[in-house]
Amino acid sequence: MKMFVVLCLTAWLLGTARAEDKPKDPVAPVAPVPPVAPAAPVADHKATDVIARIGKTEIKWEQLDPAVNTFIKQFSARGRSFPMEQLGRLRYDVLDEMVTRELVLQQTVGHEPTNLAAQVQELIETSKAQAGSPEAYAKAVADLGVTPEDYAKRVREMILIQETIKQAVEPKIKVAAEDCKKFYDDNHSRYFVMPEQVRASHILILCKPEETAEVHTQKLAQIQAALALVKGGTNFADVARKFSEDPGSKEQGGDLGFFARGRMMPEFETAAFALATNQISAVITTPYGYHIIKATERKASSEIAYADVKDKIEAELKKMQTQQLAQQYFKGLRDKVKVEILLPEPPPLAMPGAMPMPAR
Repeated sequence: MKMFVVLCLTAWLLGTARAEDKPKDPVAPVAPVPPVAPAAPVADHKATDVIARIGKTEIKWEQLDPAVNTFIKQFSARGRSFPMEQLGRLRYDVLDEMVTRELVLQQTVGHEPTNLAAQVQELIETSKAQAGSPEAYAKAVADLGVTPEDYAKRVREMILIQETIKQAVEPKIKVAAEDCKKFYDDNHSRYFVMPEQVRASHILILCKPEETAEVHTQKLAQIQAALALVKGGTNFADVARKFSEDPGSKEQGGDLGFFARGRMMPEFETAAFALATNQISAVITTPYGYHIIKATERKASSEIAYADVKDKIEAELKKMQTQQLAQQYFKGLRDKVKVEILLPEPPPLAMPGAMPMPAR
């Protein structure tokens, strides 16, 4: 979970003020961005209470709350609900990363790159270009309650952090050709063999197993009527658009795209892979209801050659090394400076699991 928090903190890297700054609402490094709602009022702490010390620098609740609130907002934007009973763990992990950020910033004092001002301006201009116009950029910043000066300062800090970590880590990254080949061999069946896939369309009449016998009879009659139409020569996609009750594929004529084994409900999968191209199934029953399936294309199983992926493997191994070396670098910084986190550490954060892909 910790690494997930680290990745999500990127979005507020520019938006969280340093301990000695007056905190502002977060702003992402590239405009435009949606406004971040202010942190929800809480009754368990005061905004000015100190919650961490890094040497002589302090972090207070008024700095942590906006960062946590932004994380929860980003989580919701992905269509997932954050379990608020785990707010304490999230706060602790975000605070821990804020401490790391402050430690790195302290290392940058007196070591700023000579072209820092130019780098800051370049990123700001990129933000303006992505906003579409100077007016849109100014409005995006103003809507967040962040002044252009605040934004420039946070861009500056982001660049310093990235450059410092790069200088500390990059010279140590070493990936040999034999490392890449070993990764390919060790993970051949997992990553480098493309399984057989089928592309299918379906017509679905929803009917849960617990429905009454009368309802099942009605639904079965509906799917059999649709089957009679397609067997009689009516275009399958037209019938799907008219009768299917799957909102995800109805407007596409029932098209589900390509899928491999293990991605759909077993009953649906077995039927789909048993069909020849352009063959239409009989009525298939799943926990979702009644389906008619048409197989439209197939892809045979295939192997990705090492020569085609060795550069990608090397890049991925370097990325993994970078993460490991960065964690070692952060630990080294903590060993040199007195760090106090004043929040009690809760149990590890258990994020909701990924939703299984349903048969539609």
